[in-house]
Parts: sequence; C-alpha cells; structure tokens
Amino acid sequence: MSTGALSLIGNTPLIELKWASERTGCTILGKAEFLNAGQSIKDRTALGIVRDARAGGALNPGGTIVEGTAGNTGIGLAVVGAALGHPVAIVVPRSQTEEKKHAVRLHGAKLIEVDPAPFSNPNHFVHYARRLTEKLNNEAPHGAFFADQFDNLANRRAHYDGTGREIWEQTQGRIDAFICSVGSGGSLSGISAFLKERNGAIRIGLADPAGAALHAWFTRGVLEAEGSSISEGIGINRITRNLEDLAVDHAYRIEDSEFLPIRPSTATCN
Repeated sequence: MSTGALSLIGNTPLIELKWASERTGCTILGKAEFLNAGQSIKDRTALGIVRDARAGGALNPGGTIVEGTAGNTGIGLAVVGAALGHPVAIVVPRSQTEEKKHAVRLHGAKLIEVDPAPFSNPNHFVHYARRLTEKLNNEAPHGAFFADQFDNLANRRAHYDGTGREIWEQTQGRIDAFICSVGSGGSLSGISAFLKERNGAIRIGLADPAGAALHAWFTRGVLEAEGSSISEGIGINRITRNLEDLAVDHAYRIEDSEFLPIRPSTATCN
C-alpha cells in the first residue's frame, strides 16, 4: 500500500442528520469518520501514534508495531503500517467480529486472538500485547513498538490537532455542544479540549453503553459498570491516561433498546 493511503485519513465531512435534527429542533451533525481509509475514527489515532513514535525514535524504520485492541485501532494500524513499511501484530479478544479480524489480515497485519479477560487479568489483550512487544523487541531485526492507544497521549493529541480543529473550522465556530462515546478516551478528550479552548461555553457530552463505567464515574464519582450491551469495541471500565482531566457536562447511558431501532432508513442524512 502506498503512503497515498495516509492522505485519506482525516478531513472527513460533517453530515446533517435529518431524522435527529427534525425531532429535536436542533441542527445535529455527524462527523463522517467512516470515510477514513480504514473506515473509522481510529485511523486518526493510529496515524497520530505512529507518526509520534517515528519522530521520537520509539519506532525504528522497519520496526514492528504491536497493539492490543478490540478491532478498529488494529485496522487503522494495519493500514498505516502497510503504508509506511512496518510489520504489524494485533492482539484481539477472540469474541470480536470476524469482519474486523478479516480486515486486519487483509491489510497484511498478523492477528493474534486471545480469550476475553478482565483488565485485572494478566492475559487481558492489552497486557498480552505489551509482553509480545517486549519479546519482539528482543527478536525482531528492527525492534518493536507498543502503540498503547489507551495510555499513549499521542492519541489525544491527534484528535486535538485534527478532529477538533476540523469540527471548529467546518462549523465556523457555530457549535453549542459535542458528544461521542469513549473507547480509549482520545477522541472525546482531544476534541473537547480544542473546542473548549475556542469557546468555553461549548457543552461536552458522553454517550456510554450499558456495561461500561464512565457514566457512573461522571455522574456519581464511582467506576461501576451496570448491565451489558451488544455494542462492540466501545465503553471502558477504567480511567486511562487519555481520560485524565476530562470534564464532561452531560453523561448519558445509552441502552441497546434505545439505539438498536435507529436504522439507516430512519436516520436519513441530508
């Protein structure tokens, strides 16, 4: 894959969500992150982390990129690694969808599946990926680099410099609020920091699925997960470095029964 693929990451359009706008009396815009090269916002995270690591010397030319992920960051790193000449090894929970696993492999990355485990378990996919990095750093000809999307602040900076700036410019500063869900914390933290610096009156929201703990954290000050959700690759039960110092004005817990009925046919875009 040529480095030209990297030009397809970022600068995604805002699309008015007609169904939601009509029912609320507000203009509600969605950032079309599915138009990134790897089809998710995590492409920005991947590119930001890799560029930062190359610039700082943590990732050598030809070095192997390793990450533990529920899927989308792995796809993004596979795209970026292929474009820049880095082997990529992705560790995922075995329970993730086959479509995401296929996408990682199709971009040339090695996929390692592990049994699902809580973060406190040493065999959690993030801990497994960290150990794999240490092993490959001793064995691979050009060393290895652990992307560490949850605690690597290059993640947050990518969204501060990129996504947040784009939203501000695309709305010409006419924005009252921003909301998104949280996986690693980089998107919400980076975007909100940029927007709040431009206008402190902008309200920041969190959309948290059932089974994640951030809704309880921002409403009651406790990391407590309640219920479960079929949503995949989103929601977290700990405060990552990317989430530190994040201030949220409104936190919402979104149940499966609320979002599942909203199909493309009922969420028409203008």
